[in-house]
Amino acid sequence: MKWKTPEKRPYYSKYRQIDIRSGQGWYECYELPGDVYAVCEPQHLQEVNVFLIFGETRVLMLDTGMGICDIRPVIEELVMLRCGAQAEDMLDNLIVVNCHLHFDHTGNAWRFPEIVTADVPIVRRQAREGVPHEPLANQADEDMFLFGYPKGFVPEDYCIRPYHIRCCEDGHRFRLGGREVEFITTPGHTEDHAMLYDHRDGILFAGDMIYFGAIYVQFDNEILGHSDIQEYIDSLEKVKRRCPDMRSIYVSHNDFITDLSAIDKIRDALIAVRDGEAEGEPLRDEKYGYYGDPPTMRQYWFDGFSVVAGK
Repeated sequence: MKWKTPEKRPYYSKYRQIDIRSGQGWYECYELPGDVYAVCEPQHLQEVNVFLIFGETRVLMLDTGMGICDIRPVIEELVMLRCGAQAEDMLDNLIVVNCHLHFDHTGNAWRFPEIVTADVPIVRRQAREGVPHEPLANQADEDMFLFGYPKGFVPEDYCIRPYHIRCCEDGHRFRLGGREVEFITTPGHTEDHAMLYDHRDGILFAGDMIYFGAIYVQFDNEILGHSDIQEYIDSLEKVKRRCPDMRSIYVSHNDFITDLSAIDKIRDALIAVRDGEAEGEPLRDEKYGYYGDPPTMRQYWFDGFSVVAGK
């Protein structure tokens, strides 16, 4: 696999790494502009990012990672480092938001008292029932791990456990004390996808919908949800309208921060795919693909990213 190189990704050098004792040989943490910490899992193919957004009185956590290792000690240590005497109160009042239901964002959700999500039936069902091992089995294959399994991880047991949710409406603002973060529903990648917009610093937390990598719009099942290319395009237009003062985009995979031009580039690519103006190639990867991938799946290549669609 091309991602399996022992060298550290060069983009991490742009940020100050935070030394932590609780990383379990798995998590790495970085300080980003705008009072934001990122917690990443660079040893798995997904290379997923979790964000801590610090306000004066509260902290908001976006996503909980894959659940391969316990993220709670990492969050507790980071809040202690950042907040000092306020840390205990900040942790007691921690807000945890999921941008969408996929396993790499909900793996540790069960470890927290409450997860804020979009109000969509598939989320309510997953939170109630969890996701069994079988649809996620290939994500626990040893070839998905850069340096093999971390200590204590049992691949045969990997699943998403049930978790408690509180549904959130589009436009709700989380008040962190002098900092407001807005919940914006953005279906397309999945029907429950949402982004967060920090009005103080103009940061859009875009989840899985805006980044230079593989843009997935092929999902169509009850485990991983349902993609819709037109809704994806509409959601990108929506955040441009709703966030006219946007200055940065923080994303959930690979490099933490992407260029503002990514919104228009990805929108234009999706329009080209929708209208049949782009040429794709058949893509069938049972080992590294996802549960329920359609046999008609195609990958469309653009400058610096691709679109993976059902047909």
